[in-house]
Amino acid sequence: MDYKDLVVKHKESLLEWTKENPAPLLRWLFDENVISETAYHGLLEKTQSNRIIGMLEMIWKDDSSCRKFMKVLREVQDYYPPELEAWLNEYYREPVKPAPAKPNEKKPKCSLLSILKPKVKKYSLPQASKDEDSKVAGTLRQARFKVPLITHKKNILKRTEKIVDHVDDEQSRTHIEIRYTDLFVTEEDDKTEVSQHEYFSLANRRARIYNHQKFQRIQPQELLSADPLTRKIPKRVKVKGIAGIGKSIAMQRVIHEWALGISMRNFTCVVDFTFRELNLITGKVSLLDLLSSRFNHLKGILPDLLKSPKCVLFLLDGLDEFKYRLNFEDQEKLINIDTKVPVQELVVSLIKASLLPEASIIITTRPSTDIPKKFFQKSAIILGFEKKQVEEYCSKFFKDSQVAQRVCNYIIENDNLFGLSFIPLYCYIICMALSNIFNSPNSPKKPFELNPPKTVSEVYYCYLYTVIRHHALKDEKKDASKKHIFSVVKMELMNLGKLAYHNLLSSKILFDKKDLETFGIKPKNLHSTFLTQILIRVKEEQVEMFSFFHMTIQEHLAALYCVVNLGEEDILEGLDFWFFGTSPNNTTKEILCDSTRLLDRDKLENLQMFTRFFMGLVKARLEGNLTGLTEILSNTFLNSLSQWFKCQFSKELPNPKTLNLLHCLMELQQDSVAKEVSPEIKRLNLFKMTLNIVDCAALYYILQYSPNKLEELNLGYANIGYQGLRRLGPILHKCESLFLRYNCLDKEAAILESSILRSPDCCVKKLFMCGNNIGSEGVLELWTALEKNNTVEELYLDITGFTETGTENIVSCLSQNRTLKTLTIVGNDIGEQGKQRMRDLSKRRSSLKIIGNFVDDMGLLDAYLGWVEELKVDRDQMDSVKNVDALQSVLQGLSLPAQGKAENMEKAKELKQKIQELLNAPKIPVKKI
Repeated sequence: MDYKDLVVKHKESLLEWTKENPAPLLRWLFDENVISETAYHGLLEKTQSNRIIGMLEMIWKDDSSCRKFMKVLREVQDYYPPELEAWLNEYYREPVKPAPAKPNEKKPKCSLLSILKPKVKKYSLPQASKDEDSKVAGTLRQARFKVPLITHKKNILKRTEKIVDHVDDEQSRTHIEIRYTDLFVTEEDDKTEVSQHEYFSLANRRARIYNHQKFQRIQPQELLSADPLTRKIPKRVKVKGIAGIGKSIAMQRVIHEWALGISMRNFTCVVDFTFRELNLITGKVSLLDLLSSRFNHLKGILPDLLKSPKCVLFLLDGLDEFKYRLNFEDQEKLINIDTKVPVQELVVSLIKASLLPEASIIITTRPSTDIPKKFFQKSAIILGFEKKQVEEYCSKFFKDSQVAQRVCNYIIENDNLFGLSFIPLYCYIICMALSNIFNSPNSPKKPFELNPPKTVSEVYYCYLYTVIRHHALKDEKKDASKKHIFSVVKMELMNLGKLAYHNLLSSKILFDKKDLETFGIKPKNLHSTFLTQILIRVKEEQVEMFSFFHMTIQEHLAALYCVVNLGEEDILEGLDFWFFGTSPNNTTKEILCDSTRLLDRDKLENLQMFTRFFMGLVKARLEGNLTGLTEILSNTFLNSLSQWFKCQFSKELPNPKTLNLLHCLMELQQDSVAKEVSPEIKRLNLFKMTLNIVDCAALYYILQYSPNKLEELNLGYANIGYQGLRRLGPILHKCESLFLRYNCLDKEAAILESSILRSPDCCVKKLFMCGNNIGSEGVLELWTALEKNNTVEELYLDITGFTETGTENIVSCLSQNRTLKTLTIVGNDIGEQGKQRMRDLSKRRSSLKIIGNFVDDMGLLDAYLGWVEELKVDRDQMDSVKNVDALQSVLQGLSLPAQGKAENMEKAKELKQKIQELLNAPKIPVKKI
């Protein structure tokens, strides 16, 4: 009998044995290339029994697939009844080459109905003989572990197979095997200071890291891989990431794949807890009791299991949500698995390895939560998606490939949305917001009444309206107007917004029933309103807690509450408070009174996203998109708002404040305000403010309206890269002094800058391009552009990676130029011929000062000495410098024979010594994860 005939003959038994738990079998068949990815995903979207029927239809078409199927069955037999193992023991053997079919012999077609109808005898387990009794007794202990552990895996697979969605929508797919998209991770830097909203802090850090190509893709199971330098396997791993970046989903993926038997197979048992669950424990508890109550099916084997803790992995998710304080400084208590202590002491003991030191632990948290790094052998930070993963996510999210492609293209072509989409949960919100706008061409749905969103605020407005409309229309006419829909849910929406606002100010993210009732929200009604789509219910026994499913949803609803309930004058006072902490003058408005009472003014940076949402919703109110909730703002209000922004830009503000104001103007999207405000912006200094593409879009938005020259735009060490420069390109010709030092710019960026210098409207007088790898091809383009340029007076090209080739046209081009007065080219190896060309150029252009050696200019030496001192403490600058090997270039330049003033020579010697000390300083090894 060949394997194909065997499978067909025993199809009913195979279906009966595997239909209750098809997940391991299907995944192993996919990994063994028995079924394709498309087929695998298609099967996962069927019911469990239909998954097996569909799979059998695929594999019984040829004997080769059936042979692989039998091999996989052997691998996963433990997941299924013992009858399957007995069947395999009898029938699974190396296949014999089948005899050739007789001529003209026809085989019956294999259809679902015809194959499942024939009956075969029920297979029963063979009985063990007396001679086998001793062997069976020897395996009793293994059998005692086997059943509860298989039950544990089955339970895990059942609760982890779906990624929770917050809107019921037939267009999206939720199975974790389909929707999960790989994340990116890098080494954690505990020295990084968070001085702004965590989203912006990470977005900026990503821009820097990606530009320097210092990121690596991670598979979740690799978190516990051996250190490449020490070869040691970490036992305690910390994973940081901002809200929505994918920490919980990554942990869900880890335990799901373990339960499938395809990763982390060195662990006998993996157990997981969320800190939200641990919050509900009020008394003292032992580790054994804690595990027994959550994993009751393991209760009988836990004491023996924990005697070999090396094979146990704990996943602890969401430390930032833990309500108890962790004290790592207290004297260590000697506790064991039976010792009853407060749950926070249990957590500390596990982290410090005073309890079960041989066990492995992965703990996730947001960056705002501090745990001493010394307790962890590996620390990582999740960076989210890159472009490829955004495309992959869209293709996995939508069932309709055409809709997926349209949504993906729209995201990528919009800098604001693309800059947001690196966070997986934001990507979900964007996809959901766009799902009703980009319907399938064959969809019977009525066209959605909203335009495609362009700003972050508009994305969230579309998402919120999608949720409200979806639920409100269950009881309303299908053609109900937007005004009517909003009016139906106004009371619930405002109660929810008030809850969001008050708790945003007090940094609270978890609420109990009493909290909800305080704000007029009745928990018993949650299931019958749209609120279930905004709040996540966290249930453990008889206790329920609630939270917004993402921090930005809370921020957006808080902003909506304020926009709806504040009058025109109150809005301006609110802006003063949210931006600068200025208390309102004699106000009786409840919102503003609550603000001064609840907000810690040292945490104003936490309101950055809130203020941007607020300004975007002011736009919605101005345009009548909040009718049904509040009245439209008057046009005169725009004049007041313009004056408020003009007043702010007339002040000396910290860089983050300036950038946030620019973003608020972009979210407002009012041309009249932008035109009024832009002339007030004469200088923008964003030095050392790492900028991402969305930041560059905000800069461009406001500066495009300026009728004047910009005296200075300082983007030094902003790490904008070519994409950032391209976004700013149309306005750079307005800048008299343009600082682009150390911005990860390349040849393409130099070509772009050259086109700016050729513009008849070019106003650039000083151009700083030092520390960028523009190379010889790049500078050749610059020389050509300068041939006819009549504005540039100073050009700084220190350490830009050009060689002798880059000087080929410098004499012919710059001989024609009459405005350039200073040219700095130190730190570039231009060779003897290059130096000769510089001497020739000096003869032709005697008024041009060429600084080709460090000893030529004392000011330059002082500047570089100060720069080296900064590098010792500034991670951002150090990364930029490493990117172009700048220190080595300077050192090489200082080592060249030179003549100059004695004081200059002494200063050059000092600079050379300090650079050597910096380069020889102990390096922290980069852990490859």
